Amino acid sequence: MENNNFENFLNSCDELINCKFLVAEYKLQKMLQELANTQEICSLIGECLESFNRDREFSKSFVQDGNGEFMFILPDEEYKILALVFCTLVDIDAKKIDFTDFVKRFFGSSENPYKAFVNAMIIPFKSLIVEAFGFLNNEEKNSQEIQEEVEEGDYQEEEEVDADLFDHAQKIAVQIIGQLEYARDDYANSLAMQVCRAIVKTSSMCDADVTASLAIALKACKAKQVKFLVKELCGLFE
Repeated sequence: MENNNFENFLNSCDELINCKFLVAEYKLQKMLQELANTQEICSLIGECLESFNRDREFSKSFVQDGNGEFMFILPDEEYKILALVFCTLVDIDAKKIDFTDFVKRFFGSSENPYKAFVNAMIIPFKSLIVEAFGFLNNEEKNSQEIQEEVEEGDYQEEEEVDADLFDHAQKIAVQIIGQLEYARDDYANSLAMQVCRAIVKTSSMCDADVTASLAIALKACKAKQVKFLVKELCGLFE
């Protein structure tokens, strides 16, 4: 695999994730261009599309509840997530889907609809591709390098890494709370929000045993809508 092409794709994902809504369509187009330049990712997406029933999965993921509110439900199967997100982004880029209307319709109940869209669709899409190829982006490489320095016995650096680790865990927990706040009111989501509030309150203790235990409890909640954020949080303490 051409690492430069893959890294360019990951960087374009990050640009889309972190950009303002006003320039999101341009960043989305750039991400699709970088994807097209990476043959291995194209092959992966192609394999996912072979077993993907587009109409059926769209009708299952973009739904309207009993109160007339529109909502997005992420598929359980990983190949369906990749295929669904890819098809949706292609339709947005081709103007078959009005991007502004789409974000407002399915994520408008969130305080920040664009951020909710990114958390629900773009981050899982990127995470699955990274996982599929075992590729470390720059941020992950830096984290790995820092960890190696810690293992060499630099105590001051270890304290800084730990502080960053718990700060990261707190931010992910806040993201999960924000995403579940307007989600379907069920036991799993309510319990997950309760655990995340505990993570936010205890993160300042910088106690790995406490936060890791809460992360395990969060994973056991099985809140499907935020499973990738939960996986990211748990991965901090593995």
